[in-house]
Amino acid sequence: MTSSLSWFTVGNGRITLGARPTPDYLTKLRGLGVTHIATIQTSEENKPELKNDVANAGLHWLWLPFNIADIFVNNDTEKAFMQQYLQEVAETLREGGQVYLHCDGNCERCRLFLYALCIHQRIPASSAYNIIHSFGGDKANQLSRRELQQAAAIVA
Repeated sequence: MTSSLSWFTVGNGRITLGARPTPDYLTKLRGLGVTHIATIQTSEENKPELKNDVANAGLHWLWLPFNIADIFVNNDTEKAFMQQYLQEVAETLREGGQVYLHCDGNCERCRLFLYALCIHQRIPASSAYNIIHSFGGDKANQLSRRELQQAAAIVA
């Protein structure tokens, strides 16, 4: 895991992306200024001890449980959950939180969530894409136009 982080400033806070942190890395993240760990994993993926590890490291935990498939579900309930997650992270950032966002090793959900968060913050789509690209162009390039459109549609 890296010893420095790339940040994107949103309001009074900042957000970064990364892999699921180990207990030792959580302590290092706190030393790098992280205040919140935002976990994009479902209950099937999320080991129960992660919440405890985050608390033991002196950090706050945000749980944003969704799969990629949830982005493509066209029902009001799933959309409402996604909007709630966006609002929660946006509020944390407005309050000055320093958020480390993670999902699985691929970080596809992180990038889609960050893209939707940018749209939520009224950042134009082309700029939002540049932002997710700044966290690793190779992985950002793997996101399909359809995925980006669906992520943006969550906000509408």
